[in-house]
Amino acid sequence: MERRIIINNFQMMSLIVISTIGTSSLYAPATLAHYAERNSWYLVLIGGIVGFFNLYVFLKLNQLYPGHNIITMSKQLLGPWLGGAVAFLLLFYLMDVTTWVLCEFSQFFIIALNPLIPQVWYLIAGVLMCAYAVYHGLEVFARVSEIVLIVTVVTFMAIYVLLINQYHPEYLLPVLEDGLLKPLKGTLLSISWFGDLMFVSMIMKHVRLTKSTASYAFGAVGITLLLMLMSVLSCTMVFGGQATTTFTYPSISLIQNIRIFRNIERFDAALVVVWVMSSFIKITAYFWSMLRGLTDWLNLKRPRMFIVPLAVCFVVCSRFKVWGLVELSSFYDSQAWYFVLFQLLLPSMLLGIALIKEKMKKSG
Repeated sequence: MERRIIINNFQMMSLIVISTIGTSSLYAPATLAHYAERNSWYLVLIGGIVGFFNLYVFLKLNQLYPGHNIITMSKQLLGPWLGGAVAFLLLFYLMDVTTWVLCEFSQFFIIALNPLIPQVWYLIAGVLMCAYAVYHGLEVFARVSEIVLIVTVVTFMAIYVLLINQYHPEYLLPVLEDGLLKPLKGTLLSISWFGDLMFVSMIMKHVRLTKSTASYAFGAVGITLLLMLMSVLSCTMVFGGQATTTFTYPSISLIQNIRIFRNIERFDAALVVVWVMSSFIKITAYFWSMLRGLTDWLNLKRPRMFIVPLAVCFVVCSRFKVWGLVELSSFYDSQAWYFVLFQLLLPSMLLGIALIKEKMKKSG
C-alpha cells in the first residue's frame, strides 16, 4: 500500500508563491511596460484580482471532489472518453509548461553566466536536479520551498528598502491618463503569470486540510501580488516607464544601482540566486504534477520508472522550442491566451459542469 503523502498549509503557500513570482519577477516590469508604461501597476492589480478567482476555481473543485485532482475530476465529470481526452490535454499542458520554464532557466544562464556553453548542458543540469527532487517526493521539495520562500521574501523586501532613496514618485504621474481601458491590452499576459496555479489542483489532495487552508492559499496570491507590484513600481520609479521597456531583465539592472557605504555593491548576485532557487521549485512542482497526473491517467503501479523518460523528453522539447530569449519573450506575449485557456477557462468550465451536476443532484 502506498504511503500517504502529506504537506502542511505553509508548504502549500510556499509552493504557490515561489512558482508564481520566481520566474516572472525578472522580466515582468519590462514586458508590462510595453503596454502601459508608467501604469504597469494597473495591469498587475487586474492580473492579481483574476488570480484570486483562478485559485478559487481550483479550491472549489477540490471541495466538490475531495481526494481528486484535475485529471481524475475530468473523468468523474465528463466520463471515461471525453473526460480522458480532456485529461490528456491537461497533461500535455503540464508537460508544455515544464519545458517552457526549463527553457527559460537555460536562456537566463546563457545570457547571465556563459553564452559559450551549449544550451543543452544547462537543460540537463536543471532537469537532473529537479528529477532528483521528484524522485524523493512532494514532501521533500515542499520542505525546501519553505526555506526558499523566506529567502525570496527577505531578499525582495531588502532590495526595495535599499533603493528607497533612488525612487522618483513623480515618474508615476499622471496616473491612468488614457483611461482605464487602454492599458488593458496586456491583461492576458498579466493573468497568465498569476495563473501559474495548475499544480495546486494536483497537490491539494496531499495538503493537511484545516479551517485556515483557504486563507493560506489566498494569502499566497496576496504575497505574490504584493511582490510583483513592488517590482513594477520600483522599476518605474527608478528608470521611468519608457526606459523600463529597454531592459532585458530590469530587476537585475535595478539592483545594480544599490550601493552601501560606497564599497558594497553587486547585489544582483543575490537576485540571481533567488531566481535559480525559485525556478528549481517551479520546474520540480510541474514535473511532479506531470508524473502524478500521468500515474492517475494510466493507473501506473510504479510511477518512478517514468521519471527518467520524462526528464529526457523535457530536455529534448525545451531544446527545440525557441532559439533565444527574444523569441521566448515574444511567445509569452503573443500567445498568452494559450496559457489562460488551460489555467483559467478550462478549469472554470469543469467547475461550471460540477456545480450544475451538484444542483441537479440536490433537486432529485
